[in-house]
Amino acid sequence: MLQQKILIVDDEKSLTELIKEALHMYGDYNVERAFNGQEALEKYKHFLPDLVVMDVEMPVMDGYESSSKIKSFDPDARILMMTGNPGDSRARRTIKEGIALTLLEKPVRLGELNRIIKDNLPVYAS
Repeated sequence: MLQQKILIVDDEKSLTELIKEALHMYGDYNVERAFNGQEALEKYKHFLPDLVVMDVEMPVMDGYESSSKIKSFDPDARILMMTGNPGDSRARRTIKEGIALTLLEKPVRLGELNRIIKDNLPVYAS
C-alpha cells in the first residue's frame, strides 16, 4: 500500500509534534511539518502531500492565505483547517470558499483527528 503524505502546519511546534506522533500511532503516514503559512507553501510544492492540516492563526503568512495560494496552483489540494477560534472569519471563509474540506477546533482530540484524516484522505487503487 502506498504511504500517504500529510503536511501539518502550525506555529505551535509542540502541537505539530504531538499530531505527528499520534498519526504514526494510528497509521503508516509520511508526515512533514511547517511552522507558518509561507513555509507550508514551499513545503507543499516539494512534498506534494495527500492532505494538509493547516492552522489559521500563524506568523509570516496565515493559514487562509497559504491555503488559498496552495489551491490556486493545485485545485485538488485537500486541506483541513484548524483553529482555536471557530468564529474566526478567515476560518469560516476557507469553508465557504471551498478551500478547506472541514474545520477542526482546538484543542484537537487526537482520535477524532485521526478519524477525520482517514475520512478525507484520497483513496488509491491498490
